[in-house]
Amino acid sequence: MSGLRARVHELGRLILSQHRSPGRVAWALLLGFVVGCTPTFGVQILICMLLAAVLRLNLPIMYAAANVSIPPMVPLIGFASVHLGERVRLGHFAELSQSDFAADRLHGTVVRFFWAWLVGGVVLGAAIGVVVGGLCYLWLRRRPPGEPSASDDSAPRAALTQAIERATARFAQAHPRYKYYARYKYRLDPVYRALCERVPPSAELVDLGCGLGMLPIALAEAGRGTRLYGLDWDADKIAVGQRAASSLPTVELHRQDIHQSGVPEADVVTLIDVLHYYPATEQDALLAQVARALRPGGLLFIRETDPAGQGGAGLTRFIERAMVRLGWNVGPAVRYRPLDELAAVLSALGFAVTMAELSATTHPGNVLLTCRKPPAP
Repeated sequence: MSGLRARVHELGRLILSQHRSPGRVAWALLLGFVVGCTPTFGVQILICMLLAAVLRLNLPIMYAAANVSIPPMVPLIGFASVHLGERVRLGHFAELSQSDFAADRLHGTVVRFFWAWLVGGVVLGAAIGVVVGGLCYLWLRRRPPGEPSASDDSAPRAALTQAIERATARFAQAHPRYKYYARYKYRLDPVYRALCERVPPSAELVDLGCGLGMLPIALAEAGRGTRLYGLDWDADKIAVGQRAASSLPTVELHRQDIHQSGVPEADVVTLIDVLHYYPATEQDALLAQVARALRPGGLLFIRETDPAGQGGAGLTRFIERAMVRLGWNVGPAVRYRPLDELAAVLSALGFAVTMAELSATTHPGNVLLTCRKPPAP
């Protein structure tokens, strides 16, 4: 339970800290007030979730603004919205007579008032949002330089964040299932930031099992690597990645079976969530190929899930197996290998191996193995 509470708190901090720039806060407030002033009671949280996901705004801030429609405020909001809606639609404020509530006219009156409330609620909510959002925007922009902010970041991390944003934008024209996958994978999976910080700028890199090519594209946007070569046997994903990387001269993505095509010579090789698709014998053969392909002093990065991990690690393993069964990840099966056994194989190939946890709330139980080949004598 203590581990579960820690993960819940971490997820809460993640949600609260996202999209906290002054402009995004102002937009979240404005749209939240618009939603709160419309007669969409019961589904306002769903509307806020959709808007926050599509427009990349802070969900807690937006939903907090939508709660302007608390019970004591509903009659006032409804009264003002209906009058505004009638004014916008018909050119005059709402007029009622006793006959409007007769049995034969009641349905029409309810429908008329619903649309008036909907239109007027948008107008009223936008007016409130402009005032409150504008004041918050000005306050956040005028924050003293020495005062800490939840969105403050060091210069290197800010530059890396911008590189990840540019990489995300490259998938904007892809099919929605690839576009949104890339968006949330870049945002929530820590492996991209970790490798953008670890891959040398002058390295030639080979990403085995690159999928959409998200890692080579992120590295190129971050200015890491002089040649970024990605291989994967999923033709659809490679095609999407090639379109996304079309204007990146350092990125090359090719459809190949990494067990049959061999591993090109490189300074860095990455195997991110790949080894567990193959039995131990094929893993060993692939790692031996990598050892031969790496130049002296080269680096091999492997990200795998700890098969002995409990709690959230079990969820990661379950999702990975489900993705294979659903056909999103193309692989014969999922076989998780004890990390100590994998480290022993790597050590026997001459690598100096270090392991570090690389998990997050959405990716628990993951471990990054950093393997360095000895330099030339």
